[in-house]
Amino acid sequence: MNEKLRILKMIENGQITATEAAKLLQALDGVPSAGVGTPSPSTPSQSSPPSPTSPSPSAASHSYARDKRYDGYTPNTGGGRSTSADDLAGRFENFVHDVAPKVEKFVEVVADKINGAAERVSCAFSGEAGASQGSQSAPKPAPARSASGTMEKQVEMLVEHGHNELNLSCFNGAVRVKGYNGDKITARLSYSAKKANAYIEMVQLGGKFFLKYEPDDFGAVSIDAYVPERAFSAVKIDGMNASLDVSSLVADEIRISNANGSTALSGLSARSVAADTSNGRFSVSKITAEQASFENINGSMETDELDVSQLKLSNYNGAVSVIVSRFAKYSEYTWNVETGNAKLSINLPSMPDIAYHIKAHAAMSDMRVGLTGLEFLINEPSLIEARSTNYDGASKRIKLMAETSNAPLVIH
Repeated sequence: MNEKLRILKMIENGQITATEAAKLLQALDGVPSAGVGTPSPSTPSQSSPPSPTSPSPSAASHSYARDKRYDGYTPNTGGGRSTSADDLAGRFENFVHDVAPKVEKFVEVVADKINGAAERVSCAFSGEAGASQGSQSAPKPAPARSASGTMEKQVEMLVEHGHNELNLSCFNGAVRVKGYNGDKITARLSYSAKKANAYIEMVQLGGKFFLKYEPDDFGAVSIDAYVPERAFSAVKIDGMNASLDVSSLVADEIRISNANGSTALSGLSARSVAADTSNGRFSVSKITAEQASFENINGSMETDELDVSQLKLSNYNGAVSVIVSRFAKYSEYTWNVETGNAKLSINLPSMPDIAYHIKAHAAMSDMRVGLTGLEFLINEPSLIEARSTNYDGASKRIKLMAETSNAPLVIH
């Protein structure tokens, strides 16, 4: 008991830590030490890989030695009673009897404290390792590499109800985002990395979900994703040198941008929709919105079944085709459709409850307006203004301004 009291006196005077005292007490009792930094002998498992958030034995030993170096004492990590322990016991032999009443109580609780301290140290290491890897709660499978060298990573994220935003940006590949009746983002990321440690991941920050990566670290980034169709108030998707396909989403605001690739939008419903594209075919189908703006340069634009109250549709160096079979949601529509150096064709429904006020201009080309029930206010080869005779009393009224240059304009 005298030797144990000496050890505990050393703890009280700050000469050694509680962990070191436990090692020395275990050594006195003939029990091999199994404290922090000294892994117990075992056979490694072949089927269970080490957890990415748990410290390796070597890392724990290094940290243990580092802490003791700051205390002015380097522990002996070998088993059994050490020479250092004997020297320290002798050094404080004269003080044992003075502290006996105090340390007797300490002896009763020290074992419980040691176990708790060891668990806290382990948790601290685990938390530090987890923080260095982001906010992942579980290890993710390693990215799969295809025969062409492209890496793939699977993503699954729960999206709770609330004000959520989705922001995706990809380049030199493909973007496909489709809404479905569920509550999780399920996606496959495909990419080619320029660096071995290049990082890419879907990240959630509050209600914002976005694809996080450093563009300079990658040669290409693509995404193929299913997302909850009604979970996002705002959706923004960007592409560069990519084919882009977005469908079946309901949001307050949708923003799309793509350059040097084809773009297809379908089944979108929002208060506001805006898309600008260039150098590729632009297809827009089944869009419902209060306001919408679609712009394209150097590519054909094809629109089908747009139910938009305030619409701006423009194209340059590409033909425009507009096909509408009905105006369903709103009573008032104002459309501005224009293109340059290409044909503009607009196909509109003719029904008793629908009335039009049309202004059309075709610079250096001919026009044809074939709707029935129109009264022509201006009827010239390159300029027409016409109004349905039932315009004032119609339940659906459409104001249409159409313009093109160097190519025919047809409204029928």
